[in-house]
Amino acid sequence: MAKISCASFGIKRSRLVLNIAAGVLILCVGYAVISHDMIDLRLGFGLEIQDESQVLSKQLDAILMLENDAPKQQFLNPCDGSNYACTQNCSNPLSTNTKERIKNILSSRSLTLHRNQSDLLSVMVDHIPESDVIFLSASSSNHYEEMQAMFENLHTNVYPKVENFTFVLVDIGLTKQQRNITEHHCRCLVVTFPFENFPKHVRDTHCYSWKPLIIRAVIEKARKMLVYMDASIRWTKKIDVVMKRADKYGLQLSRFTSSARITVHTMREMFEYSHETVCAFAPFPEINAYTGLYKRDDLIIKTILNPWARCALEATCMCPVNPYQVIHCNVAPADHKCHRFDQSSLGIMTAKLYGSDIYKILMPNMTQFFDIKRNVKNPYYFNSTIDKAITAIAPK
Repeated sequence: MAKISCASFGIKRSRLVLNIAAGVLILCVGYAVISHDMIDLRLGFGLEIQDESQVLSKQLDAILMLENDAPKQQFLNPCDGSNYACTQNCSNPLSTNTKERIKNILSSRSLTLHRNQSDLLSVMVDHIPESDVIFLSASSSNHYEEMQAMFENLHTNVYPKVENFTFVLVDIGLTKQQRNITEHHCRCLVVTFPFENFPKHVRDTHCYSWKPLIIRAVIEKARKMLVYMDASIRWTKKIDVVMKRADKYGLQLSRFTSSARITVHTMREMFEYSHETVCAFAPFPEINAYTGLYKRDDLIIKTILNPWARCALEATCMCPVNPYQVIHCNVAPADHKCHRFDQSSLGIMTAKLYGSDIYKILMPNMTQFFDIKRNVKNPYYFNSTIDKAITAIAPK
């Protein structure tokens, strides 16, 4: 019996060894298959980026070749301790090749919107109707009176000139009464920003993450373009001219040549987040983010708005330190002395895409298109619209 038991045990043990060996073999083969699939996925992703870079770079090259009356701007003075745009020796400057610049943007994992992030944004715009053009702004209670002055300007200079558009106002902190009055008199659609759906830093409006996020979300409802404006913007009657420029060049932004360079008003952490070399951005004055016209096409969405929105979703990019500590700038010449949040990020993204040709997407003589009227208010405009409506229907 003992021999039989031992032999049986030996047979069982042999079978166990064979089973383990077979299992290991299966695991190894399976791992090899998975690894091969992962390599295929990586190769597929790389090929997809390569193909997309090719397509978008041809589109960008064609735009940059168009006749353009925007004055060429170059900042070749050496960086001599001032805050202005300048040129310095840089070990890793921005590429002069459009395809390389676009590939760099598209292949950056830190600047790519994930599916769940895109889904969060899409929920925000479910109830917004599609229009050829979307005008977009946002307001909180402390800008309510300034916002009324904005609508007075819109109703006078913009609404009569633009066809098939929707004005979307995003509520980022209006009181219930302010919102009710606005909805009755703005001739716009008011939607609520869902702060509860986003990371903690987004809920701090002084991080300005809400701006890139609403622009990226709402452009999905614009068949042709989106026009963003802060409550301080007052359009002239040439709004149609700058809209035609945006349709032609894809993007219309503004900046002052005398503005500080991007690196002065941007925290180092923002550059580190996207693995950028700071000195590469020394020749670029900061871009203004208080208004912008964005054409709805793949070039603008994939190379500007997606990276801008992804940065807005990451505290280490958009709001790396307490905003109250860095929102005010002093005049001493130095890099990273304060932070411009959405404006800093937009400046980096546009410089990455357009390089030294960035002047071609700027409004020439921007004051012919709009004025900036910070703290210019009209606390009674919505009341005056009530009076006008009563007068219009009153019997004569």
